[in-house]
Amino acid sequence: MALTAIEVLRKGLQILKNRVKAKKEALQAQLAEKKSISSQDEQWLDHDANLVDEEWVLKALENASDYEQGFQDWMVNGRTL
Repeated sequence: MALTAIEVLRKGLQILKNRVKAKKEALQAQLAEKKSISSQDEQWLDHDANLVDEEWVLKALENASDYEQGFQDWMVNGRTL
């Protein structure tokens, strides 16, 4: 059976989470131990490893009757659906 668009997005987000998990946990452990990390690692944590926007978009699309309208609503409402 073919996956729906939202199922494909869910699966893709899970793959992305799995890819960043180990590095993110290692860096967060260093920070918790009050050890310094490089500026590149700080930026990575703040940007590439931060999947909040992706999770919010997925949530908005899951709750929308129309994907395009759901994404538009998410953009207009300050990404706080």
